[in-house]
Amino acid sequence: MKTIDINKIKFIGLLLFSSIVVTSCESFLEEDPLNQVDINSFYQNESDALAGLTGAYAQLKSGNGYYRQQFLSNLYASSDQGQSSFNHRDFRFGTITNSEPLIERTWIDVYTAIKDANNVIARVPEVPEIDEELRLRILGEARFLRALHYFNLVRCYGEVPLRTTPVKPGEKGLPLSPVEDIYNVIIEDLEYAGQNCWGYNETRNGGTNNIGRVTKAAAHAMLAKVYVQMASSLRTAQDGQAGNEIYLTLTESPNFYYQKAIEQADIALQQPFYRLVTDLSEYETIFDAKNGNNFEMLFDIQGASIAGEGTAVSNLFSPQNSGLAGGGFGGVNRLQPQYINQSINKNDPRYLNSIIDFYQDETNTYELGPGLTGYIRTVTATGAPAGNLSRVFTKKYIDTDATTEYTSQQNWHVIRLADVYLLRAEALAELNQDPTQANADINMLRARVGMTNLFDGTGLTMDQFREELLSERGVELYMEGHRWFDLTRMGVYDEYCRRTYGNNVGARDAEDYTWPIPLIESSANDNID
Repeated sequence: MKTIDINKIKFIGLLLFSSIVVTSCESFLEEDPLNQVDINSFYQNESDALAGLTGAYAQLKSGNGYYRQQFLSNLYASSDQGQSSFNHRDFRFGTITNSEPLIERTWIDVYTAIKDANNVIARVPEVPEIDEELRLRILGEARFLRALHYFNLVRCYGEVPLRTTPVKPGEKGLPLSPVEDIYNVIIEDLEYAGQNCWGYNETRNGGTNNIGRVTKAAAHAMLAKVYVQMASSLRTAQDGQAGNEIYLTLTESPNFYYQKAIEQADIALQQPFYRLVTDLSEYETIFDAKNGNNFEMLFDIQGASIAGEGTAVSNLFSPQNSGLAGGGFGGVNRLQPQYINQSINKNDPRYLNSIIDFYQDETNTYELGPGLTGYIRTVTATGAPAGNLSRVFTKKYIDTDATTEYTSQQNWHVIRLADVYLLRAEALAELNQDPTQANADINMLRARVGMTNLFDGTGLTMDQFREELLSERGVELYMEGHRWFDLTRMGVYDEYCRRTYGNNVGARDAEDYTWPIPLIESSANDNID
């Protein structure tokens, strides 16, 4: 069963450190100290420190712009997997402008989250009468959160303002920082988190690392992901991909970052508790709404059925009025037939056993067709044909207990064990320029679901291997927020979007590799041109 501890319930009320965001004349990186709790008087003891950290976690889903709703669809619609809502049309067409409301909202919510993490990082070292190991753990978790926020920003927007301390009265907006400076902070934060975060449900000195909080394994796994992002983006930039040219400021070689990724993945995969499933039936359970924080999930955004504590995850990814998610909107994000046919192996049991093959709405019944790319629709009352539906929904986010759009207990899986195996497989093959180096890790994932057609990189060129790897990641991790980043870092964004959407809608240029800095920021911040 999914564990819900008191810290998750506290999320609803502990937004103590979020200043009111002014939308008129001030930069969104500035704060008015009159609009926030006096944090100097708040951080007085251990309870305050833990409450401050809980508030920092809460910012992951406190507003609709981040992991509660919009960010997930932004990422999905930017990829080649399929359509999202009409509101995300510009993401699918690659026509996003700096006045796009959805990137504005994400920008605001992520920087608000950074502000709260910065407050914890700045104030907790001064808190008296706190167990020292707990103090370090709190700081490690806060620094993981800050690293995650900046990792999302640098991958989505490229060069962004880098603020690592609380804002002082009268302080102005910051200029854009080179990606190397941003990644240096991310790496330093995750290294600190890896050294000081505790294990899954670990107890020390009478304190417990509550389930759902950052663990040592999560920190090392995320650092492996960061290094692969740096390595592949730099590699493709050096090969001439203009969309990744901002990575040319990195001072080390791609191989340096691939080696670092392998080292971090090794550490993450050695941590206790976490393991791969042992068979296909167990694989299907890892996405159960009541099985959050299981042994394949390294870090989840926590959902709960408590009012104010859920997310829109189930509604975003499940068919509308099907009883598989809460009421209201639904069916926003769905797989496109061209993606299924051209970019993954649709006979892979990981695909076949994680998609919805049957559902009903108020009028019709939908059964997965023989092509595995859509549904045969019939009128439920009569059985009469009602036309086919050319889309497929995932069952990774089903929550039949959800009663409204925002009462899903489904977690959002930021990083899970399978991703780490695939990251290590990629890094090993790239470092050695030998696709067979990826065999063991890829086949660990295939064997766990009973596949007999195991991967063999013998005879593949590196370009062929990269295509195979994208297919593997595409079937294992589809609809989990990784695909757009995979396509851009590997320099194939245009090619793969054209596969799904055709040469008109699918065309992508270098400027599409990141979203533009929102106009609300650039117009208010004199340090951004």
